[in-house]
Amino acid sequence: MGKHYIPQFLLRGFTHEGALYAFDKLKNQWFRSQPKSVANERDLWPDEVETFITEEVEGPARDAIERVRNKEPLSPQDRVALARYIAFLWKRVPAGRERFLSNIPEVAEAVRRDLIPKLASQEQRIKANAYIDKNIANPPALLWHDSMRAEFRRDVEGTIARMSWEILHTREPSYLASDHPVFFFASDGIGRPSSELTIPFSSRAALVCRHATADTKLHVNAEPFQVREVNRRTLSNATRFIFSETQESWMTDFITRGDTPTRGRLG
Repeated sequence: MGKHYIPQFLLRGFTHEGALYAFDKLKNQWFRSQPKSVANERDLWPDEVETFITEEVEGPARDAIERVRNKEPLSPQDRVALARYIAFLWKRVPAGRERFLSNIPEVAEAVRRDLIPKLASQEQRIKANAYIDKNIANPPALLWHDSMRAEFRRDVEGTIARMSWEILHTREPSYLASDHPVFFFASDGIGRPSSELTIPFSSRAALVCRHATADTKLHVNAEPFQVREVNRRTLSNATRFIFSETQESWMTDFITRGDTPTRGRLG
C-alpha cells in the first residue's frame, strides 16, 4: 500500500460498513473498495513528509472533521485546524503535484535571472545554468515534497479560517468525493468578495466557505440544488477517481455528463 494523497479518515466519511464505491473516469467503470486501497501511490513522498502530514495536518483536524459531520459547534481552534487541512489537501493531491511541477520552468527562469548575474566566476555560472536546465527538463519530485512544508502558507489558512462557513447537511448519502475535492473558481481564488470554496467531508455533509458581511448559521439542511452544485464542483475537479458511499443509477450519468459548475453562490 502506498502513501495516501486523500486521507483515509476523509474517505471513511463516504463508506458504509467500511467499504465505498469508486468510479474510474479513465476506465468508465465502478468498483468496490476500501479507503486503505484507493487514493494512494507508492513512493509518493518520503517518510518525513508523511510524519509531517500526520502530526501537523491530519491529526489536529480529525476531531474538527467529526464535529462537522455530527452537526456540532466548531471552536476557533477547530477552524484553524480545518483551514490548514483544506489548504494542504489542495496541494497534496495529484492535481496539486502537476500544478506545482508545471510552474517550475517559470520559477526556474526567474531564479536564473536573479542568481546568475550575482555569481563571481564563469565556472559557477555554467554550473548554475546546467543545474537550472536539468530541473526544467526533468523536475524532481523532491521539489514538490519540500514545497508542501516550506510553503505552508499561513495567509491561505488565515483567509479560509476568516471566511463565513456553512455546512450543508443531507439525510441520505448524497455527496460525492473525488481525488481533488477542494474546489474554488480559479479566476476568483479565495480572497475576493465573490470567492466560494467547497469541500465534502462526508456523504451527508459538505462545507461551503464564502466572504459574507452577515453571520450565517453553521449547520443547515441542504437544498437539492445545493447538493447538485457541490457535486458538480467536486466532479469538475476530479483527475481520475470519484468516491461514493452508494452506487445509484443517477450517479454514472451525472459523472459522465460533465456539467459545468455554476458561478452563482450556493447560499
